[in-house]
Amino acid sequence: MRSAAILSIILALRACQPPAPASPTAAVEGYDVGGRPVAVAAANLDGDGRLDVVVANSADGTATVLLGAGGGRLRPAAGSPFPAGREPSDVEAADLDRDGDVDLLFANHETAQVTVLLNDGRARFEAAPGSPFETGARPHIHGLAAADFDGDGWLDVAVDSSETREVRLLRGGAGGLGRLLSVPLGTMPYYRLGAADVAGDGHKDVLVPGHSDSTVRFVHREGASLAPAARSIRLDGQPWMVAGEDLNGDRRADLVVVQTDAVSVWLAGREGFAQAPGSPFPVRGATEVATGDLDGDRIADVAVGPWEGEEVTLLLGRELRARKIRACERPIGLAVADLDGDGQGELLAACATRNRLVVLTRPFAEPATVRPSPR
Repeated sequence: MRSAAILSIILALRACQPPAPASPTAAVEGYDVGGRPVAVAAANLDGDGRLDVVVANSADGTATVLLGAGGGRLRPAAGSPFPAGREPSDVEAADLDRDGDVDLLFANHETAQVTVLLNDGRARFEAAPGSPFETGARPHIHGLAAADFDGDGWLDVAVDSSETREVRLLRGGAGGLGRLLSVPLGTMPYYRLGAADVAGDGHKDVLVPGHSDSTVRFVHREGASLAPAARSIRLDGQPWMVAGEDLNGDRRADLVVVQTDAVSVWLAGREGFAQAPGSPFPVRGATEVATGDLDGDRIADVAVGPWEGEEVTLLLGRELRARKIRACERPIGLAVADLDGDGQGELLAACATRNRLVVLTRPFAEPATVRPSPR
């Protein structure tokens, strides 16, 4: 009798307690894009305060532009898709001509050219005068990095030139991209460059995957020109891509390096970079990386896409807790962007074999629920 009375008291107390909050669930939406999408960028393209998305479609030489429609939804922009040059393999969204509108820059694989589309302020794009721009890279380019690398106030564009073992830069100015600069590296840069202020001088440096000697190299400003930095990072695998982001909240640019079947994280300190605990993290077929705050803790997280498979590997928080989320087949174009304005970034994945863009809201949560895909 006594046990029954105690049980009844416990049940009564539990009934008075509020229910535990439900765990957030992931949500997935899909959008049709062009042929073989391989790269994604997000920016406010039409000036309405919402983030928009551009997808580089390598098979048909186009860019699909999707505008934010509120609530995290996207809709096709008028005139989309836009011509983006031969086999666009990478895309950057940045204000090239300093008119306040975000323009689009594309690396054209199997060529040495960069295509530039200028924005009219309403997300309608036309080729810039002189576009596509010849870089002289050999045998062709794979990706690009855009920033004011020389500190003159104008956007510059850096590309890889693996055969000549150098970085080639198109320097920006009032007349657009023009002056060409070659920076010898002593290693083969391959395949995607990055941009971040690793020197701490307020100017972004070019981050270079040194493929032939398993290093990360830096190209930084020296006076009015650019040159390779004396320091480098030695890796235990061949690098394919380097990205810079503050991953621990100390306001220094850390490094994320895509290596063969792994991703390594290097934390910045006063004496250089030190590898994060647990790094390198195994990711079979690692091809693409994106960074951004996925869980709303104001610390950048890491997403890594594989060449084969359907899962994206996430490294979350300061501790870089690893987990996987199913996205789509061959998610080799990735971006993180807060499309719905809730402080938590969505994961954007270009599905190269499906001609789709997948948007995952709360990708750190399970299980995922699939919403109807707009057509």
